[in-house]
Amino acid sequence: MKKTLLVFLSFIPILVAHAQQPPPPPLPAKHADPDAEIRIDEPVSAPSDTGKIFTAVEQEPGFPGGISRFYQYLGQNIRYPADAVKKHKEGKVFVIFVVENSGYISNAKVLKGVSPDIDAEALRVVSASPRWTPAIQNGRPVRVRFSIGINFSQPKQDTAADRRRMDSILNLPADKKIFTAVEQQPSYPGGMGKFYDYIAKNLKYPAVAKENNIKGQVSVTFVVERDGSLAEARVIGSLSPETDAEAIRLIKECPKWNPGMQNGRAVRVQYALPIKFVLPQ
Repeated sequence: MKKTLLVFLSFIPILVAHAQQPPPPPLPAKHADPDAEIRIDEPVSAPSDTGKIFTAVEQEPGFPGGISRFYQYLGQNIRYPADAVKKHKEGKVFVIFVVENSGYISNAKVLKGVSPDIDAEALRVVSASPRWTPAIQNGRPVRVRFSIGINFSQPKQDTAADRRRMDSILNLPADKKIFTAVEQQPSYPGGMGKFYDYIAKNLKYPAVAKENNIKGQVSVTFVVERDGSLAEARVIGSLSPETDAEAIRLIKECPKWNPGMQNGRAVRVQYALPIKFVLPQ
């Protein structure tokens, strides 16, 4: 796949998970569909019942580490199709899938798409998801239908200067180009859990944000340089001026990452992630 430049996946907070869809009208018993949804109050009385698909359960399925880790997985693995970048295609893809009673993902389908290549990428990354913790109903693991929206967007180029800057970057030498998809993604030493430990220990909640009960997520994008340092940090999903500034400070002062690798060489990689601001209860 041709590598693309300065294109990011805006996945926080636009990525929304829905665990419940309205069930279709019941079919006659002789035409019963083994994959039809059933009500939450229908007992799971036999192992065969676990083949049915629920839309509401006592214990929802979960991604290891929480849904925010699933967002991270999507952000780190989705590759914006090169042709879609060239044609400035963007929008939200709604994907529905089944979390099996084994925890694996199956039957991923596009409910509402953007374009064939973007839709295919959304399906690819959802279908390749690591194993989930299955849903539980009446003490048994069961299959559950789940849906998400994945937003594909590109940096806005509102001025001629912005377009000239993009053109100049596209024509940079190979060692200066900024990639969005590489053979080996950049990573924080010790993993993303360690990165969020760094955030938790160093985040200084702005006093004004506290006083005004401002909480939520700031989405930032930055470049992981060839030496692992972080540069060109900017906000792509704002919360407030004060929290935005604090998020940028954390990125600028962050320890070095392991750089991205392409063809055996360290390269510059565009990256995007959320920084949460949560007030104590």
